Amino acid sequence: MKTKEEARANLEASISYIPDRYRAGIGRADWQTKAASETAEKNFADAMAKVISGKTRQLGVRKVANTEWQRLASEKGGAVIGERIRGALDKQAAKWAPIYDGVVSAVGRLAPRTIDWRANVNNRVMPIVEQWKKGAGKL
Repeated sequence: MKTKEEARANLEASISYIPDRYRAGIGRADWQTKAASETAEKNFADAMAKVISGKTRQLGVRKVANTEWQRLASEKGGAVIGERIRGALDKQAAKWAPIYDGVVSAVGRLAPRTIDWRANVNNRVMPIVEQWKKGAGKL
């Protein structure tokens, strides 16, 4: 059997070629057909029902101290967040910006503020929420 040190050295050596193998495998994969199937949906629903009834998400969360979560989130997330944002700029421009433009336009058409909070909610807040949802295709 390999020692832990040999296994680590082999894993470290794979860094140079695994990314290309991974990309090639992804290029041949058809995840959508199986993931969109009725069987996959049933399996997902069954798994979620099991998680909910067993409260396993909650139990898992309780096993991690807040300070441990903060440390790991800072170390792992902090190292990649800028790169991920940079990679999402085109998506933001294509998908979010038009939704936002609709909201900005709706703001310009809002009724004036009044001293009646209900009227303000109905005439100023609701049109903006409706525009966000309409723009996102959820209305």
